[in-house]
Amino acid sequence: MYRTSGNFRNSKIFVVAAPLLWGTAATLLCLVVFSIVMTKADAPDGIISAMASISLCVGSYFASFLISKKRRKNGLFTGILFGAAVFGLLFIINIVFLGDFNAGFALSKLAMLVTCSGIGGIVGVNSKIKRY
Repeated sequence: MYRTSGNFRNSKIFVVAAPLLWGTAATLLCLVVFSIVMTKADAPDGIISAMASISLCVGSYFASFLISKKRRKNGLFTGILFGAAVFGLLFIINIVFLGDFNAGFALSKLAMLVTCSGIGGIVGVNSKIKRY
């Protein structure tokens, strides 16, 4: 099999897959930290929902940052596109497992994801490049 892109680290699949995995890891790390906090203190449902939303926003920010840092162009567009894709995945999971659609939940989650991902994309494009 011939490789036309040089190596795997520069392939289009790696440029997207690696930041997605790191963003998922960041989300899971935040969820673990928040779950430890919740075991120490009794938290109401509103706080639990906010912690889950913060974890999701941190993961989407981090993944958009890494994707945009690697691509080095169109950071806002890349971030917004990534945020919309994550929202679409969450929407499908919500429909499959819960079977309903909550418009207030969906619009607020969409706004949070697009905002955090867009900011991550902008910061990623404008960050310095490591030169070793």
